[in-house]
Amino acid sequence: MTVIGFLSNVAVTGTVAGVGVGSSTEDIYEALGNECVVDRNGKSLRLDYGIVEFALYAGCCEGVTVQAHRLVHGVVIPDALKAAFSVQSDAISFSALRAEIEAGGDYSLEERGRQFGYRSYRVVNTHVILIVVDMSAGEGDLLAPGDLWSIAVSGRS
Repeated sequence: MTVIGFLSNVAVTGTVAGVGVGSSTEDIYEALGNECVVDRNGKSLRLDYGIVEFALYAGCCEGVTVQAHRLVHGVVIPDALKAAFSVQSDAISFSALRAEIEAGGDYSLEERGRQFGYRSYRVVNTHVILIVVDMSAGEGDLLAPGDLWSIAVSGRS
C-alpha cells in the first residue's frame, strides 16, 4: 500500500490499522503496540504514535488524527504501519489524495471553509475532516499551499 492509499483508506473508513472511534485502549495497543507517547489528564488519554494520535476518554477512543504534516520532519512510523510508508514521503498532495478518495465514485469531498491559513474538507456522510495548507509558504517552510496537514476522525461532525 502507498502513503496515498493508506491516507485514502483512513479517510473513507475512519480507522487506522482497524482501530478508530469506539476502540478501547487495549484495542489500540494490540493493533499498534505500546511504544507511543502517553499523555494522561484525568479520564482523558492521548496516545501519540508519531504519524497518528488517538484521543480517548474513559478508555474509549473519541478521535483519531493522522498528522500528515509530520512526514516532512521524518516522523516515527509504528511497525504496524511501515508497509504503507515503505517509500518515505514528504509533503502529501491534497489533489492526489482527493483523486484517490473519489476514484471509485463512492466517496466525495465537500469544502467546509477556510480559516487561519487552512482549508477544511469533509468526506461526505462521514465524520472525517481533511485539513489542507492554504497559506503561502514562507522561507524555510516545508509545506506549501495544497499540501495535506492532517486527517481528523471524530465521533461527531
